[in-house]
Amino acid sequence: MVTLKDIAKEAGVSVMMVSRVINKRFSEVSEENIAKIQEISTRLGYVPNSSARSLSSKSSRIISIIIQGSENPLESPYNAAMLGQIIQEIQGRGYNSMVHFVIDKYSEVTQHLKSWKAEGAIFLGTFDKDIQQIQADNQIPLVFTDSYSSIRQITNIGIDDYKGGVLAARHLIENGHRHFAFVAPHLNTSQLIQQRLKGYSDTIKEAGFTLLPSHIIDMHDLETNLEILCSSQQPITAIFAATDCCAVTLIDLLRQKNYQVPEYFSIIGFDNLPICQYTTPRLTTISQDIRQKAQYASDILFQHLQNDTLPTQNVIMDVKLISRESVRKLV
Repeated sequence: MVTLKDIAKEAGVSVMMVSRVINKRFSEVSEENIAKIQEISTRLGYVPNSSARSLSSKSSRIISIIIQGSENPLESPYNAAMLGQIIQEIQGRGYNSMVHFVIDKYSEVTQHLKSWKAEGAIFLGTFDKDIQQIQADNQIPLVFTDSYSSIRQITNIGIDDYKGGVLAARHLIENGHRHFAFVAPHLNTSQLIQQRLKGYSDTIKEAGFTLLPSHIIDMHDLETNLEILCSSQQPITAIFAATDCCAVTLIDLLRQKNYQVPEYFSIIGFDNLPICQYTTPRLTTISQDIRQKAQYASDILFQHLQNDTLPTQNVIMDVKLISRESVRKLV
């Protein structure tokens, strides 16, 4: 392994001067020596020791990305898309990213952040019940996503979930549908899902129709309750699935029972993941800009790293309906 001493020996300068150039402190080094040291370090393939640099500068240059969810949260295309974009943003600023999965205990969060001396963290998932304790235990910039916590002093990047439900209901009603269902994961535990449901049900009610409680189905019980959707006395024709993954699973289960989409059921998803383009039929969905969401989260985190006196922020991004082929117009 090439060391600073090796470079200094070949360049005929001190180790201190090499260190200054490697760490881009050029003020006390001549242009000639800067060029010579950089050429030698490149030719010899010198790689800085990140751990040593962190210790000397008292800066880890680590940003933690903390994901809450199932045993493998990256099975979620949404999580994978957000994670990939955030990592690009972090690395583009010369920092390193450290990904940590949390299933239940908030104490894992503090242990992880402190053991790695993270300088900041971005959270993907529902941490609402633990946000206050996480903030109290960790005096570093923290950015949450999709939080509905009642605590005002947090920085959060979210979307207008309620509007998403409104747009889904309006589109189905405008296409002649009168009997509705709603399918979602984490139905009773996620405020995000509850907001999508509220926007959907409020709009249905305002139009003079009804979303029956028996037609609000948790994704985890979908196979058991699929018969409800298929054999209702008032035949359901329209289903809003609260995520694209949920919608794709629903389409597949219905197809196994010989119910085609949109001939028997019209379905709308949520997120506008790339998979929407490859389903048969292509999925109508509520679109959120995942790339921009990840960029906002990263930008705001680094703003707070540079200025710790900045106030907290709550950014709510807009959503829109993307019409494709999974909704049929009824006569």
